[in-house]
Amino acid sequence: MHLSSALVVALLVAFLVTSTSRYIYTRYFSRRALPSNLPWVGAEDGSCFSRARATLRSFWHTRELVFEGYEKYSKKGLPFVLPNITTGPEVILPMSQMEWLLKQKETVLDQNEVNRSFLQADYTMLHPKVVTDTVHEDVIRKELTKMLGDYTADVIDEIDYAFRKNWGVDTKEWTEITSYYSMLDIIARISNRVIVGFPLCRNEEYLSHAKQFARWVVVEAAFIAMVPKTLKGILAPLIRILDVNYFRQNSKVVVPLIKKRLSSPSIEEKKKNDYIQWSIDHSYDRKDRSLRTVDIINKRLSVIQFAVIQSSTITLANLALDLASYPELPSMFSHIRFEVLNELQTTGGEWTKEALARMVSLDSVLRESMRMWGFVSRGVMKEVVAKKGVTLPSGHHLPRGTKVGVHASPVHRDDDIYPDALEFKPFRFCLNGGLRMVDDYSEKVGGNGIPLVTTSSNFMAFSHGRHACPGRFFAAQQLKLVLAYIALNYDIKPIPFRPTNLWFVNTQGPPLDSKISVRRREGTV
Repeated sequence: MHLSSALVVALLVAFLVTSTSRYIYTRYFSRRALPSNLPWVGAEDGSCFSRARATLRSFWHTRELVFEGYEKYSKKGLPFVLPNITTGPEVILPMSQMEWLLKQKETVLDQNEVNRSFLQADYTMLHPKVVTDTVHEDVIRKELTKMLGDYTADVIDEIDYAFRKNWGVDTKEWTEITSYYSMLDIIARISNRVIVGFPLCRNEEYLSHAKQFARWVVVEAAFIAMVPKTLKGILAPLIRILDVNYFRQNSKVVVPLIKKRLSSPSIEEKKKNDYIQWSIDHSYDRKDRSLRTVDIINKRLSVIQFAVIQSSTITLANLALDLASYPELPSMFSHIRFEVLNELQTTGGEWTKEALARMVSLDSVLRESMRMWGFVSRGVMKEVVAKKGVTLPSGHHLPRGTKVGVHASPVHRDDDIYPDALEFKPFRFCLNGGLRMVDDYSEKVGGNGIPLVTTSSNFMAFSHGRHACPGRFFAAQQLKLVLAYIALNYDIKPIPFRPTNLWFVNTQGPPLDSKISVRRREGTV
């Protein structure tokens, strides 16, 4: 018996050693069956040890690697390999191959598989259906986007409440606020005014857990991605323990609400215009009872919290720092106020979807900030899913499972595409001095500016192509309304320079402790 136990332990140790060794080799040293003549940025000598060093370097220094590769290879029309310590190496295409990339069938290249890997969705998204079906996208496209104009007044009301709470109403003294955390609270409140409605959007405990859940998904996913596949079933739940706790805490509030909607709802309940009701209605439209269980609706709600909170928070935290460091901010705010008030005058003071669309300076300022500081570096990234792989226009053959695409960050900061690309020019995308400033010099966009939601090969903050972010219309409405509210109601104290964003693998964000000082404008309280 003793010998048998010892044998089992020995076999288990041998298995762990073998699987770990294989994992380390594959993760850091292997070429992953990629062509030998395809250069690895940061590992040009081609040795397995240089690949390992470059892969380790990608944890904190992906920015340097992707910009180096862009200058050395992409701008010369050549593909290259970008190491990625979390999800594996990516084959980066030159911009000349973007059209080819976008035209590939989903049976050949699949963007959803990249998102699934980036978010480690099988472990972070709470329920298998969230990973495999299209309900989220269907609800966002058919309900959330379609009803943008219906809840504008509610969003405006919540913006006013959130800013008074976070930025204060002192018209005499400056109030110091932390850019990221103030925007996290503001966006969580605004988003939940739409997602769950009033009064739950004012429940402080619920909001706290929703914010924390949204914050940790990407970080947890990055660490889960680095766990050997054989151990993920054991270690992923431990890594996810914080978010699972936040989900369970909010379930105490959300579950009774869902049950009330599902069991003989009143006429008033049926009229609710929020994510819970949209999910229920969608399940009836699809004639699928499995889509309207309490469990699945509850878990979908937490996942969409992440989708609507985190990226918009990063965007506005970046914007706040751009505004504070912009030397001509008073003049810029004056221009925005003139445009906003002029458009509101035509609607009798009502914030309509159409009036907001005409406020093109808001689009331009936000677009410029997102151009410089996009949350995710990759613009369009797909995974080879064809069994026989795929051959690039350059002749390189990529095996199944390879990630291939284009990164946005170096494109967005290319002086050949955007003159003075490292300079924040808030009205870059508006008509300026009779010249049309556009993001893609092969495209012509009507009107006086380019809508924030418009994507192109030169602006990929929302990705590009048929898989561009479906929630960008909702996000754009929020972001524009927030910027308009800031310009109308606050002054921002200048700061001498803009803090540099911090990179974590292929994502970036402003330093979480960056502070600015704000003051309420006279006559707006």
